[in-house]
Amino acid sequence: MDLEITVTPRETLVWAPSAPTGQELRRALLDEGYLVLDADPFELTSAGLIPEGEHLEFDPARIFNVATGPNANVTLQALVDFGHTLVWHRWQTRLARKVWGVSIAIPRRGRPRASGIERATHFGTTVRCNAGRGLKISRDTYATINKRSSMPRWSRDDSPGAWDRMNHYFDDPEHRILTDEWCEAHQADALANFDMNMAHFASLDAVEFEATLQLALDGHPDMVEVTDLTEWIGVPGVYIMVLDEYRQVYVGASSESAGIAKRIRQHWTNQKEFDRLIFGSVETSILSIDSFRALDTTRIFAMRTTEYFDEEISVLAQFPPKFALNRFMGGNDAVRFAGLVGVDAVMRTRDLPEPTEGVNEDAAITQKGNT
Repeated sequence: MDLEITVTPRETLVWAPSAPTGQELRRALLDEGYLVLDADPFELTSAGLIPEGEHLEFDPARIFNVATGPNANVTLQALVDFGHTLVWHRWQTRLARKVWGVSIAIPRRGRPRASGIERATHFGTTVRCNAGRGLKISRDTYATINKRSSMPRWSRDDSPGAWDRMNHYFDDPEHRILTDEWCEAHQADALANFDMNMAHFASLDAVEFEATLQLALDGHPDMVEVTDLTEWIGVPGVYIMVLDEYRQVYVGASSESAGIAKRIRQHWTNQKEFDRLIFGSVETSILSIDSFRALDTTRIFAMRTTEYFDEEISVLAQFPPKFALNRFMGGNDAVRFAGLVGVDAVMRTRDLPEPTEGVNEDAAITQKGNT
């Protein structure tokens, strides 16, 4: 795999081709004890390395920082030892054959951008996605097996009984690598759930969906339609992502530190972890908004407010569960409430039809080329 590199005096950034591969690489390095930090565009901005109008190309989901000096040397060398090729990113202006003692390939002058990356302009921003996943959700790539567990690290000392009961799910004593048998069974369940959700979408009435959306907007007059996401960078508030093809919305909230534009782009660039595709049971799990891709979002509405968690609850309450992709109840207290009484208390689910049942022929979704 080609990994692109950018360097400033204070950091070394590694750019993976996509968010899932970036997250997988980061977890692998952390598991091996290497120093890996979050990526932030501040240093590149300060060094003048981000071209005008391309700031939103910086996607922290697929970029990580390996620091400088000896730390960068050992981590970059580990990536090379893993079989990856390090190549200078197109934003890097001063190119050298090595950085921190590790060889970096210099692209040929005029070399085209890395192949296999789809790009489009969407809501005033550039969106990109690794080939094979595309810019719209696809059944072919929805449940690609990843054997590495995404669950937080824990040890047998935390709960010996639970640890021992889960031994057969893992190939390694540290409970980080899932077995082939578990992955294959989980993939089959995830695809069955995918088909059930698609059957549910196809059963929904587009006129009823639009009426529900308009009623929610009428109840929140400060909500406006978004045409250019760059106008919402750093803006706190509540947003509605509309996926018209599937008669679905997702209601989210963002603080000042993130901003509405960043949160929406995170949904587009993130990929739900393989082992978390099902939330609840196969028959009730809602597809995650992070499983959909950028071009699945056809309309966006947003409103500026510092009371974003309260407003999120109010907006989400306007949509029946059949029309909303939210897997959790809204608001700031959801996580704390789950910790007190369990995840089931804040989980949102839906009763899904079998793929051949409940289809409204007039509202059937055209899946060709998309799923």
